[in-house]
Amino acid sequence: MALTEDNIRLIGDDLIRVTGLPKPELRTLGRELRASREWLEVVDGIEDSVVQFDPLSLRPDEAVRHLLSSKLLAEIRSDAELPEVCLQVEFGEENGPDFRAVCDELKLTEQELISAICEAELRVDIVGFTPGFAYISGLPEALTVPRLKDPRKRVPAGSFGIAAGKCGTYALEGPGGWPLIGRVVNRLFNPESEQPFLLSAGQKVRVVSRSDA
Repeated sequence: MALTEDNIRLIGDDLIRVTGLPKPELRTLGRELRASREWLEVVDGIEDSVVQFDPLSLRPDEAVRHLLSSKLLAEIRSDAELPEVCLQVEFGEENGPDFRAVCDELKLTEQELISAICEAELRVDIVGFTPGFAYISGLPEALTVPRLKDPRKRVPAGSFGIAAGKCGTYALEGPGGWPLIGRVVNRLFNPESEQPFLLSAGQKVRVVSRSDA
């Protein structure tokens, strides 16, 4: 799918908002723009991407033309996806202090909840809130629970949560309000890696229960 003027809107003096593309193409767009190093910042949203340019180097109309003329974006390919990531999750007990309460809220057995998550076709919508925190969509609509009324001041790194119809992974320790139902065994953050966070926007995710792995 080609990027056109219909997909672009200027925001303020140094931002371009890109909308109207399917999510896979939108994520590919964000990755290609970041890799080009021609833009100050590229931020992925759930339904859009926002591109920041240097207003001292480009006027807004010049920035739009530059974006549209990029050879990299002449045809945005949805097949240029990141490889699927398999997350091994240890559900319940000390790894998921809210697991039992979530099962009760959804009126599911523990195995029914695990199976529903593991069978879902999941994808990372965006990464944000705290560094490396991945918002993962694709859960069945029936698996919708609210966030905690009283957020935790400390959530351990690797925690796996569920809220508002999404999964969430905490790459780093920090505060959080998602019910915690498990812990990701994979290393979500590796400061020595060129790509320090395991998950990226647009990436497909498959969850496997550690007990079944």
